[in-house]
Amino acid sequence: MKRLLEQRKAGEISLTDEEIYAKIKPKGRRNSRDRRTGVSPSITSLFGGYSECEKLRKEADKAMNEAAEAKKEAISANEQNKILTKKLKAVERENKVTRHFLEKFLNTLGYNLCEFNMDEDFEESNKKMTMKKTRMKK
Repeated sequence: MKRLLEQRKAGEISLTDEEIYAKIKPKGRRNSRDRRTGVSPSITSLFGGYSECEKLRKEADKAMNEAAEAKKEAISANEQNKILTKKLKAVERENKVTRHFLEKFLNTLGYNLCEFNMDEDFEESNKKMTMKKTRMKK
């Protein structure tokens, strides 16, 4: 077994651990006494303990913890989204009421809200409104 492992390290053969073990293990029916008597070495005595399994288990635990954290963050983000949606709806209602009030107010002054471009800056709107007032007075 050691000779095959050394040959693999030297690059003379390209067998996997399982293939080396299969090549060395005794043929035929195995008995539980085989390992105690030294006929067949155990895999752990050849290739070390269960470190690979432990490594995979730790990686799986880490992935599960990350998934749990991501789930908590998603729930938190969802709750914040609901709160912000409620606030947005309240602001939209206030905007609608304010716009309705402004429209009524401008109508009493003799202006139409459609005449003002609401997308422009406030100063530009004021200039246009001042110009319209001066035209109406003339």
